Amino acid sequence: MQMQSVTYQCPNCGAALEYSNEHGKHRCLFCDSMFDEEQIKQHFAENEQMKLDKADSELTEEQREIEKFTGASALYSCPNCGAGVICSELEASVRCHFCHTPVILTGRLSGEYKPDLIIPFVTTKDLAKKSFYEYIKGKFLLPNGFKKNAEIVDISALYVPYWLKSGIVNARVEASCKKVRTWRVGDTRYTNTKYYTSIRAGEMTFIRVPCDGSKRIDDALMESIEPYNYNGIKPFSMSYLSGCAAEKYDVSLNDAEKRIDSRINEAAVDTLKADMASQSYTSVTVTNSNMHYKNSTAVYALLPVWFLNYRFKGKDYPFVMNGQTGTRFGILPVSKIKSFLFGLGIFAAVAGLCFGAGALFLS
Repeated sequence: MQMQSVTYQCPNCGAALEYSNEHGKHRCLFCDSMFDEEQIKQHFAENEQMKLDKADSELTEEQREIEKFTGASALYSCPNCGAGVICSELEASVRCHFCHTPVILTGRLSGEYKPDLIIPFVTTKDLAKKSFYEYIKGKFLLPNGFKKNAEIVDISALYVPYWLKSGIVNARVEASCKKVRTWRVGDTRYTNTKYYTSIRAGEMTFIRVPCDGSKRIDDALMESIEPYNYNGIKPFSMSYLSGCAAEKYDVSLNDAEKRIDSRINEAAVDTLKADMASQSYTSVTVTNSNMHYKNSTAVYALLPVWFLNYRFKGKDYPFVMNGQTGTRFGILPVSKIKSFLFGLGIFAAVAGLCFGAGALFLS
């Protein structure tokens, strides 16, 4: 079974176009011509919509079932050389294995899988690599020889599927609070503790709270490179995918909303709890909270992420960078010996302070 695919071709020479993160324009791979967003829209908008409509109509229920059954792969035809492009179940944008032309798999971007919004890549591959080496600077718990022997295996630009939820939450929090005051008279220390019940409520607006829509990508990794700057968000256009990999979602909106609501609830509780703490309470312990949502909406978007995999002593480690803002996070190996010595140093320092304080008290 072959499905619909498309490439964007240069209006000047007919070669393939790809989106240049560095220039924020579409670049011809042959003649180096550059085209801005408005030019691409004027030249390709009608053709793009026709491709999406055709893909949606051609992808029959039987074909959907076949693709679901095959699971691991599907076959598309490269519009440039005609070769069969084999891709995984979730990929929506790849390169032809033969002519390396960027191929957008329109069947994966139609119907319910058509994104509403996209944030184009701003950062480049070279910047992602440089960012990794900057990230490991000064990490004194790294094993000896790490900087010299760590091998970058792969760097890839991927548009990650995201659900973004907006709306209003009415939050109410009840907490048990304490005010503790201590003083000393001679050799006697006195403590006075007062207990309070504090209640706070408020209406809060939240805008585009994200949750990645891919099961295979670690949620914690994606949250570590937030936030995105939504001033750079645009209506979805397939042309931005040219030259970058992209995936369609496999996490349903219902499942994503559970994660998003949990994040909103936590943020709302923290906000109201902080207001209670501003009243000079010694401690604030939340005993009950209630959330009521209204006017909630969710959209499907593709957001840019650089994935860097590196290997050290036969083990692979991930490093990710926000493809728009450059925010980064990586999992690094830790030297057991250095970690032990560092912990021992902290223990010795704390023990020294306690001993000094005890000696001062006794004197």
